[in-house]
Amino acid sequence: MGKFVPTPSCTVGPFFPAHYFGPNDNDLTVTSNAAGASSKRAQGTKIYIAGTIYEADRVPRWNSIVEFWQADASGHFAHPNDPESSKADPDFMGWGRRASEDDGYYDFITVKPGGYKDPLTGLVRAPHINVSIMGSGLMRRLVTTFFFPDEPANAGDPVFNAIPDAKVRERIILKPAKFPRAPADALCYRLDIVLQGEDETPFFLD
Repeated sequence: MGKFVPTPSCTVGPFFPAHYFGPNDNDLTVTSNAAGASSKRAQGTKIYIAGTIYEADRVPRWNSIVEFWQADASGHFAHPNDPESSKADPDFMGWGRRASEDDGYYDFITVKPGGYKDPLTGLVRAPHINVSIMGSGLMRRLVTTFFFPDEPANAGDPVFNAIPDAKVRERIILKPAKFPRAPADALCYRLDIVLQGEDETPFFLD
């Protein structure tokens, strides 16, 4: 049997045109992607999360693909791996996507997720939002998690505490902020994502 030669690795795209994204793809509180479509809104506290994606030396990273996925306001997922998936909010999308703009800006409308007990480990997860970043030049997609400030459950969350340095953990805690684009009825948070260099965002293996 001959030796296998490793397949050369390639950078992640994306090679997505602008029309790849629907008008509501970054709004997890609605399940319709049609422009102007009416839809029931998800239950829970509406929040607006925004920030800038940077490369090294704080150079804005344009046209990165940012994805969010999370539990609904009661801590349920509309997924068969969740033993209580039948309780998931049918009006909550649970997943969203958007491209960063020329200045690296990204934003999402969603609801504050509830905490839940992990069915695989039995450990309690603090409210959190999972984030994926893809972009040209990256060798793999990058995955991190956003946590909420002053959340008591953070102290026992296994993912949050997988980062031993408290100062580094601060880089994945959302910061209260104000944004002119935010809906008037939403709480606002900011979190910049630094792909490399000083104050680099901690990323996890997906």
